[in-house]
Amino acid sequence: MKIAILFSGQGAQAPGMMKELYDAEPAAREIFEKADAALGRDISGLCFSGTQEELNLTHNTQPCMLAADLAAAYALRAHGIEGNCLAGFSLGEYAALTYAGVLQPDEAFRLIQLRADAMQEAVAPGEGAMAAFIGASAQQVEDLCAQVQEAYVAVANYNSPVQTVVSGTAKGVDAAISLAEGLGLRCVRLAVSAPFHCTLMEPAARKLGTAFESMAFSDAALPVYMNVDGKPRTGKEHFRELLVRQTMSPVRWTDTLEEMVRDGVDTFIECGPGKTLSGLVKKTLKGVDIHRVENLKTLEDTLHSLGI
Repeated sequence: MKIAILFSGQGAQAPGMMKELYDAEPAAREIFEKADAALGRDISGLCFSGTQEELNLTHNTQPCMLAADLAAAYALRAHGIEGNCLAGFSLGEYAALTYAGVLQPDEAFRLIQLRADAMQEAVAPGEGAMAAFIGASAQQVEDLCAQVQEAYVAVANYNSPVQTVVSGTAKGVDAAISLAEGLGLRCVRLAVSAPFHCTLMEPAARKLGTAFESMAFSDAALPVYMNVDGKPRTGKEHFRELLVRQTMSPVRWTDTLEEMVRDGVDTFIECGPGKTLSGLVKKTLKGVDIHRVENLKTLEDTLHSLGI
């Protein structure tokens, strides 16, 4: 058995997330305490008692999701399951790097807060948009984006063979949707506050690059498959550049999963709220085992399935 631990990304947040693990698992409680202390605000309270609207604000979403992802993974590790390799979707990549020891939790929380605010400030509210194209191939979506001449739109996430997300100006995304719907394709506008993973995020990438200059990265204790190319890395010399590129480059999640399977992974565990990544694994891969950890039941079910 070769286990990959996957860390959830923005969009999976939900009121009350990780409260059961916080109450029952000391390892989960500790990560929330570190989040609160590092940021000087009540991240725990936002996760457990915040409204969906509060959690959907990027300023809150990213630190809350980082805490939730790590709490689930640390609770799992406390019961003897550490995994053999890691990947995180977008902000989940920061959870993967923290879990692997590349970043310390306190600096990871400060960094993810900087990232959240920089990404929100990069494009004025209402000027950017994102949309998911469902049932179309990645090539079809790329071709549609190339046809849009009047505004900017580009692929932001290669989620699965049948789901691709675009990002850009609101006008550009609307134009791509119009073209897609004209071909009978299904499109869903995403409830996001900024157009992530495209060149409009360049101001945020520059701010992160500056912040990284004063940070000490460590080698990864486990291979981390990176969003920008789906390839595993362990050496600390890689992570600064790849995290800067990740901010304004598409998340190549399909490539990541397929690369993991080529490297022998047969078991995936999603750590964090929801089951979005589990669903993408099911749509992308065949013949693999998929588990989740987001509360006591899913933790117990996962441990039982793995013979613990």
